Amino acid sequence: MKKLILILLLASCPLWAKPSMSQKTYDELIKAQKLMDKQDYKLAKTILEELLKQKKNDYEKSFILQTLANIHIYNNQYEKVEKAYEEIIKLNAFEEKNIHSIKYSLGKIYLSSMKYNKSLKLSLELLNSKVIKKEDIYENLILAYYYDKNYKKSIEYSKLYFQTKQKIDESWYKILYSSYIELKDYKNGIEVMKTMVKLFNTKEEYWVQLASLYQQTNQLKKSLSTLELAFKNSVLTKKDNILYFINILLQNEVYNKASLLLAKAVKENLIKEDKKIFEILVSSYINSKQIQKAINKLENSEFKEEKYQFLLANLYYNKHQFDKSLEVLNSIKTIKNSKVDGEKNILKALCYYELDNKKDSIKTLEQVVNNPYSKSKAKSILQQLRS
Repeated sequence: MKKLILILLLASCPLWAKPSMSQKTYDELIKAQKLMDKQDYKLAKTILEELLKQKKNDYEKSFILQTLANIHIYNNQYEKVEKAYEEIIKLNAFEEKNIHSIKYSLGKIYLSSMKYNKSLKLSLELLNSKVIKKEDIYENLILAYYYDKNYKKSIEYSKLYFQTKQKIDESWYKILYSSYIELKDYKNGIEVMKTMVKLFNTKEEYWVQLASLYQQTNQLKKSLSTLELAFKNSVLTKKDNILYFINILLQNEVYNKASLLLAKAVKENLIKEDKKIFEILVSSYINSKQIQKAINKLENSEFKEEKYQFLLANLYYNKHQFDKSLEVLNSIKTIKNSKVDGEKNILKALCYYELDNKKDSIKTLEQVVNNPYSKSKAKSILQQLRS
């Protein structure tokens, strides 16, 4: 059962004391309260609504409205709670401390119903209150200004709020960080995120956001070191984040580490080796001068497309394994006089030449002289071979 809290407690203060309340009104309110304790809100509401139709002084009306508001809260009818609280504030029959409490509650309700200006007005009025804690008012102001897109003001009250609290909930750091990002103030955004990473060091998304900010501000080395530390601490687990780390490694030309990390992630089933992953692996091996690993990967891969086979042939050629290069080239089917066909036959001719088979080299090049994409190169090599 929801706990209903009356700002003024019926049991502890005789309602007919100053300011005045009739015994009849008091009895009816106690009756309604007992019904509410039994969860008979419908009958309690009927009693209270009947009381409001009668001639009552402002103090009595305020108590009736407050008790009725508690029923509306139970029923999640916050528009009705708003109207009740607004009327209580207008009547101004309660003591100042109770009016302040109602204003604070109404400010929170306005906030939840996206009436940010109304919430701000009440919260600002309460800044000098001796009843409501400053930190509670700051919370309302931070949220109202943030959702009203006044990020500078939200930051201003966030700073004041942080000064009043020894321990700050994670959500308030997120709002402060988001405010800086909305203002494109990446320098301060980085400082907040560094604090968040330190305080909430198991949150993978914070490490990645910090790395991303470093990258966005062209601090690639810091981006890399952030992700390296996250990976070392076993914080990076999601596929996209691991790929992001690998991308940062590649941008920093740390190809060997990128290939090791990606191969490990594939082996441990953290990442499925699709065509994109396969290409990154091969590229990393080549850029880190691990040519044999690139060759092994291409040889044993399920991906046998023309471009991969042509790359394999080139790698064999560069390793002076000309026979193997020819073997791969002969397995590639191409359209005659296409761009790929010309490139394939020129590489074949070069392989024949390196194998001291000048005859087949010239013969192959003669087939390329009519290729519109490679004829110039073919003629140049032919001229050198015939000279």
